[in-house]
Amino acid sequence: MQLGLGIDAGGTATRWRLADPQGACIAQGTTEPLTGHLFSAAAEERAKHLVGQLANTVAKTGRPHGIVAGITGLTRETPAEALMRAILAGAFEVPGDRVFVAEDMWIAYLSYFALGEGVLVYSGTGSIGYYLTPDKQVIRVGGRGNLIDDGGSGFWVAREALKTVLRSEEESPGAGWTSPLGLTLARGLGGTDWNLVRAFVYGGDRGKIGILARAVAEAAETGDPVSLDILRQAGRELARLATSLIKRVGQRPVALVGGGSRLHPVVSESFRAELPPATEVVTNDVDAALTAARLATTIG
Repeated sequence: MQLGLGIDAGGTATRWRLADPQGACIAQGTTEPLTGHLFSAAAEERAKHLVGQLANTVAKTGRPHGIVAGITGLTRETPAEALMRAILAGAFEVPGDRVFVAEDMWIAYLSYFALGEGVLVYSGTGSIGYYLTPDKQVIRVGGRGNLIDDGGSGFWVAREALKTVLRSEEESPGAGWTSPLGLTLARGLGGTDWNLVRAFVYGGDRGKIGILARAVAEAAETGDPVSLDILRQAGRELARLATSLIKRVGQRPVALVGGGSRLHPVVSESFRAELPPATEVVTNDVDAALTAARLATTIG
């Protein structure tokens, strides 16, 4: 049976699906984040290790005929893409010409739109605005990583929340951590001691920090105005990505996707409010890993 393996690797987790020739999912799972930032020997070894583990897991169901992988931080037609393709081909014992690797947004876009049809705005651990032209050229805005931007992402929300609470604590000791936002963050962090907070933030990765955005949403559910304001601003940041692309490619439907966009209804509400009038907004969830798996069944 000609099975297709789809991989959707983001900053928080890697999701995979195995599809049969009819496109039905016959196996699925989630594993550790896999990144296209293969800029060191250590990063390359980690990628080989994670892909090897994934291959062992998938093999319990069957061997894929083809693989389509969307991987965060990876750009097509670069040495990293060629390396990742080789890693996947080797681990799964699949010919290289039956392995397609692209950035995760490539697969996400095709999950919602035909080429050139719409604008994709994604908010997960990071954030990006993405458009695929009819001739498969990529136009992107944002997506420059948390050190430069990633406005409106889960990481951005968590960082803004931590900054707000810590500044409040500096100005009025005890006020920050006893606020609704401070209390939910403290539970997520496991405490409020600065050494603990520092170790959590600087001893982990952006995906771990981004998970704290859920604490902001939890505080917002209680009506906390500080948390609601942070999430409202996140929606505006994401809308900026959409409007930047609309100015360049013309009016298009916009898909707002990713876990960051679903933290609280106020995110999508403020996002919609900032868009050009009459812009069609798509917010339904689509399984990008399954889209990739279905595409993989047709390779070769």
